[in-house]
Amino acid sequence: MCSSQSPRTPSQRACLKWSNICLLFYSMYFVAYALADAYQPLWDGPCELQHIFTGEMCENDDSPFCFLNCCVFAVPWLEFFGYGAYLWNVFWILDLGRFTLLPLAPEKVLGVHLMCFYHIFTWVCAGLIAFDPNGSRLVTDTCREAKIVMMPCILRRQTVGGDLPLFQVAGFVVIAVGFSLLVLRYIDAGQLLSSQSRTQRRERLLLAVRAYLRKQWLHFACLAICSILILLDTTTGCADNAGSYITSSAFPGLGLLLSLDRLVMYAKEEKAVEFGSANASPLHHAGSENLELGPAGATSPSPANLRSLPVTRASPFGAAGYRLLDFSALLEHLIQYLREEELQLAQQREVLAAGQTAKQAAASQLTLLRASARLDDSPDAQWDWTITASAGSETALTVIAPRSFTYLRRLANLDCEALLNELLQTNLGELRVAAKSGSSLLCSADQRTFVLKTVSKSEVKQVRAMLADYRKHLEERPESLLCRIYGCFSFRNSLGYFLHAVLMDCLVGLPASLTDFDYMTPKVFDIKSEFQDGGFRSSFPQGLQLPDLHFAQDLNFLSSLGVVDYSILLSVWEIPEELGHELSQKDIRPGVLVPGTSERPWYVVRLGIIDFLVHWCVRKRTESALKRTCLHPRHTERVTIMDPPSYARRQLDFLHAVFCS
Repeated sequence: MCSSQSPRTPSQRACLKWSNICLLFYSMYFVAYALADAYQPLWDGPCELQHIFTGEMCENDDSPFCFLNCCVFAVPWLEFFGYGAYLWNVFWILDLGRFTLLPLAPEKVLGVHLMCFYHIFTWVCAGLIAFDPNGSRLVTDTCREAKIVMMPCILRRQTVGGDLPLFQVAGFVVIAVGFSLLVLRYIDAGQLLSSQSRTQRRERLLLAVRAYLRKQWLHFACLAICSILILLDTTTGCADNAGSYITSSAFPGLGLLLSLDRLVMYAKEEKAVEFGSANASPLHHAGSENLELGPAGATSPSPANLRSLPVTRASPFGAAGYRLLDFSALLEHLIQYLREEELQLAQQREVLAAGQTAKQAAASQLTLLRASARLDDSPDAQWDWTITASAGSETALTVIAPRSFTYLRRLANLDCEALLNELLQTNLGELRVAAKSGSSLLCSADQRTFVLKTVSKSEVKQVRAMLADYRKHLEERPESLLCRIYGCFSFRNSLGYFLHAVLMDCLVGLPASLTDFDYMTPKVFDIKSEFQDGGFRSSFPQGLQLPDLHFAQDLNFLSSLGVVDYSILLSVWEIPEELGHELSQKDIRPGVLVPGTSERPWYVVRLGIIDFLVHWCVRKRTESALKRTCLHPRHTERVTIMDPPSYARRQLDFLHAVFCS
């Protein structure tokens, strides 16, 4: 029920998995305790932990379950696993609400996965509630007088009573808020379905979103019913009547109803996959989307260049389809913006071409764009451009510093028409999650033209802060290894939440001069330091002999900006010797040719510095301090994040060691 075929996200699956584990132990304790209690209650006899192992408890009793009836053995653990299962379901709702608002947000905080925080909070809270902070629940007298929350009143003895802890009330509030967010998103998807501006692809995504949200309601209903009954059972007086038995059914029902819900969902998912397998490949059920990304009725600049792609008839599946909703809208707005910008620039070139050659007109236009971009150096002259889908629409795309990035795209000699063509034929089903940062990445179909990556709000601020220096650095150093950023965008969805993304160069594709060799697959390494080299040392123990690429200038520049957590993205293609001799006569920049020897083949190498938008702020300082204290107290040099000068120096030392000529 928690397999990779589940429509839920990894964190949601993990929450339900741990809920299942807790419910399994809770059920075992519940049944065993009920059997022991039904056979012969032993609350008045000696019941200390040491008696369990000496056998004193069972001297005058033949019940094999007598030790389970010991208060200090059964009650705290029953409460621990029962409350743990409840908390894991609360965190499932919490994570579902987070995912509903920001489906593309990384599942990390301070570089640590959310599941780590869920584990810490769940086990600590469950332990404190079950055993008390001073461990008094392990003493018989205090255990018998305890206030508990996960044991039905029909099984309580003597002065054991119910309690209503603030944690349980807070958990119920989380459940209510999480469900409210799902309802708002469901209603919003229905309103978008009724709009006249939707495309066929958009309609399919909206239908998939509503289907995905509906699948969560049954689980929520079961959890809400059990929570209400548990609260009633805990707060009302115990009596041997029908009401007590009804409310007590919620305790085993917490496992039974939720398990039935998951079994029903699992059966439906298996049936859906089996039904669709005859008409569509499994990829289609994983969220593949191949329909045209442009608005209905729009035409691309060069339709003849568009490759024909198979049309997906199956709807996106589960959370995979839901994650595409806001991203697809961002992409549609982005395409429309670039199309209009390209049209305006083409008209400008026509005006400049009067009395000039095409090359002179392009140079004149670049000069005008440079002058326009320099206006962004003054905070008073900075401005962003917000584009709404239609009059009265709540969705909007904000283009960050459009003048500067228009100039930077021309400065990088980017073929904007080719970029637009690649955006139009992009397969949204290829959207994937970066392993380290947790950001979502979408590469162009040719694996060469662009990468669209989601970023945080703080990274957008860093783009704005460093933009002037970044532009000047690229002007002075055209051969810089810094990844070229083509644009920064913020998309506001209909719920009012933002999705931020940067459009940048793709460094895992062969240089444009080697388009005939796209069949070759590279080895890709994400290098941060000698301790996180992405497997480079194991693949190339002797390193690679590259010419002097002037890493120091770029790294010193990043250090002066106060950024950290960047890395070297290295792509290596192994090529035959005959092809190597042929390429040695050509200019393959931005790639580098590494001649082979009798012991080593020829290689084409492409590398660049990526992810340089993380500022050395309080959050990163805190992350560094926590990792130094908890993860690497004896080897602080292994900590990924450190101050900018030290980070740049460590990066440079490693690069010189593996790439020195």
